[in-house]
Amino acid sequence: MPIDEKRILVVSNDVVVIRQIHDSLFEGVFSLQNAYSHRDALYALESSTFDVILVDDRMISRESGEPTPTALARLKPMLPVIAISQHPLIQPPGNLIPVSLGQAEIHQALARLFQPNPRRQGVTRDIRLGLATTENLPAQREELEALFELSKSLTEVLDLGEVLNRVVEAARRLTKAEEGMILLPDEESGDLLLRAKVGIDHEDARNFRVRTDDTHAGNVMKSGLPLLIGGQGLQKVKTEYLVHSLLYVPIIYENRTIGVLGVNNRVSNGLFNLRQQELLTNLASFAAIAIENARVHEESVERTLELQTLVEASLILNSTLSLEHTLPTICEQLLRILNVNLAQIYTWDSELNWLRAMARSVRSSWAIGQGQILKLPKSSSLADVLQSREPCFEAISDVSTSSDIQTLLEQRSVSAVQIIPVTASEQVIGVLFGFYRAHPQAAPSPEQIQKAHRTALETFVSLTGQLRSAQVAGIYRVFESLVVLLNADWCELAIWNADKFQLSTLVEVGDATWLVSPQPYIDLNQYPDIAEPLQSATSFINISGETGRLTPGYRALIDETHSRVVLGLPLIQRGQVRGMVLFADGRRNRVFSDRELALGRALVGQAATALENASLIYDLEQSLIRLQETQDRLVQTARLTAMGELAAAVAHQINNPLTTIMVDSEMMLLDEPPGSRNYRSIESIHRAGKRAVGVAKRLLAIARPSDPESPPMPIDVVDTIQGVLSLVQARIERNHIRVLADLPAGLPPVWAVPGTLDDIWLNLLMNAHDAMLGRPESWMSIKARYISEDQVLEVIVEDNGPGIPEAIQHEVFKPFFTTKPIGEGTGIGLHICRQSAEQAGGSIQVESEVGSGTRFLVRLPVNREGDSL
Repeated sequence: MPIDEKRILVVSNDVVVIRQIHDSLFEGVFSLQNAYSHRDALYALESSTFDVILVDDRMISRESGEPTPTALARLKPMLPVIAISQHPLIQPPGNLIPVSLGQAEIHQALARLFQPNPRRQGVTRDIRLGLATTENLPAQREELEALFELSKSLTEVLDLGEVLNRVVEAARRLTKAEEGMILLPDEESGDLLLRAKVGIDHEDARNFRVRTDDTHAGNVMKSGLPLLIGGQGLQKVKTEYLVHSLLYVPIIYENRTIGVLGVNNRVSNGLFNLRQQELLTNLASFAAIAIENARVHEESVERTLELQTLVEASLILNSTLSLEHTLPTICEQLLRILNVNLAQIYTWDSELNWLRAMARSVRSSWAIGQGQILKLPKSSSLADVLQSREPCFEAISDVSTSSDIQTLLEQRSVSAVQIIPVTASEQVIGVLFGFYRAHPQAAPSPEQIQKAHRTALETFVSLTGQLRSAQVAGIYRVFESLVVLLNADWCELAIWNADKFQLSTLVEVGDATWLVSPQPYIDLNQYPDIAEPLQSATSFINISGETGRLTPGYRALIDETHSRVVLGLPLIQRGQVRGMVLFADGRRNRVFSDRELALGRALVGQAATALENASLIYDLEQSLIRLQETQDRLVQTARLTAMGELAAAVAHQINNPLTTIMVDSEMMLLDEPPGSRNYRSIESIHRAGKRAVGVAKRLLAIARPSDPESPPMPIDVVDTIQGVLSLVQARIERNHIRVLADLPAGLPPVWAVPGTLDDIWLNLLMNAHDAMLGRPESWMSIKARYISEDQVLEVIVEDNGPGIPEAIQHEVFKPFFTTKPIGEGTGIGLHICRQSAEQAGGSIQVESEVGSGTRFLVRLPVNREGDSL
């Protein structure tokens, strides 16, 4: 700025007034800076020095209600203040000069304040009035016209992107620069990000990020002062980005710098001047207001959409009272509204301190190696399926299902899986899995499998060029159609690596609900870092990149969901924590804003209400079902009791003729010489009768109801086992199941109520029989042994059946718990076993592994005569 150029602060919110003032004054004499509000004027006075203030007398301070001219005159008593007044001011301060809005009046006031300068640099002006008369005035007016036209257009635009683009275009046009840009701070890092550009190459604009430390734009952002550099050699804007000259001005709103508006000359050596700095500063003032208006509008739109979303979600969540439909609906709404890849609802089992999964919705995709990795032994059945290239359907209850596929089903907590190898040019490139929480009525047809294979192959082709991000437009919709096609709960697509012999999941899409065991679960006893925020009803967020902050529980959640960030929100019903809703995002290390967290909590609160309502209906329905089942069991029990009584009556009735047969055959044997033909026939009759008497006796013993008040007495355990075997062994072996017995003689007796131990052996043997029906090479064993150091007698019943999933092993002894179809099991057999064992002072335990068999261990104390139970 020339030494004698006077700086004037123009304060008005009326663009017409500002235009008239600018038209009256010329930059060679005056340097003008605009302020569009009382606050802008205060900030300008704090950050810069001026020779005079021109202020519209209609401006008012919002804080005090005082007219801005009077307030500024009192604030700066040594600075002349010219009030452009429509009405006379009453008792103005001494430094306040009221004038009318007119070119002559403004010039006269300025002439009284400043001594006129002589003619200089080819600029002629009226010395009294300071009125410019050079040939540059039309260009100046053209610039002002463009600036004011832009200010008008910005008031009509509420889209932030459009505002930024218009401003940056105007910045380049007004300064005749090669490049223009707007940098706005990143909320997370504070770095300046390129939000609008003109003249900057697309490649250069990618990942355009400027640090606020030791950079020109960063210094402008921090100081709030413009920066003009030129003629000093190449200047670094950011790493590997150099320019010959630059002009950056702060975008200031209410004394706060919200961004940087800048122009560069990267190729030419053209320099910027103070006039262009003034124009850019004025443009930044207009831009600040427009940007904030656009942001306020965006926030308003967002809040309106959020409210609309909450209302829509509430209507959807409460549209059904069926728990089986409510759960996936809740997950889908949470997934959609928070824009995450996975939403999973857990209920809290406070007894075991477990989180049990009730439902989940997943729409995830990964790059190769970032999803779940499944390494296959070369001798595994799944590897055989891939090598055969033939699809197969496997269920957890099928006797032919191999152990590794059983393990896969166990890990997913599902009952069945459809496996479709995806091939191209006779080579396996991947696998499509369709998982079923409950066993479907029918496996997919060959036509459905063929169509699914074709869709999966097309997906692989689509992913070919985008494996780094594994994101393809519409891929989730494609997989949603696959889920419907296969009638599965969810589908997974994995790519096959033949060298490493492993599968890497690329896509997973679908929904699932678990209303009964087995369910996926998290053992909070192992992860107190997760249990703590859950118990205190607080949310938690963890990001995979926060290596220093990842505790074991959060690391387990990150690994389990194969995500970059997890968010957990407590599920609260009637003031009590009932569970947790887990969100996971596998695409980016995102930071959930306070608004997103508030929206998530609101949605989870709605979900908790809908879930409680649906749970009440579900519990009522289950109570009615249990009542009906109990009635059916009572009827069945009554029938069994009647059959037992009938069997006892029959056994009693046949005892008399059996006694006659036994006595007569013995007498006839005495009369016949040994070795004769009649002797051998009579001996066979005698043996058959004796066996029939034994069967009748044991039938009577089992059918006779045990009296819980009956006193215990010494019982030969081996004898009770042999008695039960004599009744059921033939039936078991007819079904091609080998029975192995190791029952040594001479074991000490145990004290128990007669008949109770028979119930234990009968239930255990028949359960093993039912579990192994149809399985090849099936066997069961029962053995007894005495452990002298513990003074207990152990009976072990073992089989090589399908096993019991670990998740339900603690429930098998509960009354009415059964995995058999309705009508085939009462669910009270193992409960009776535990009651009978405990009544004898002992215990019963189960050990089982899916695919390897089950082992029941009964321990009964040996009480010598005179010992008390």
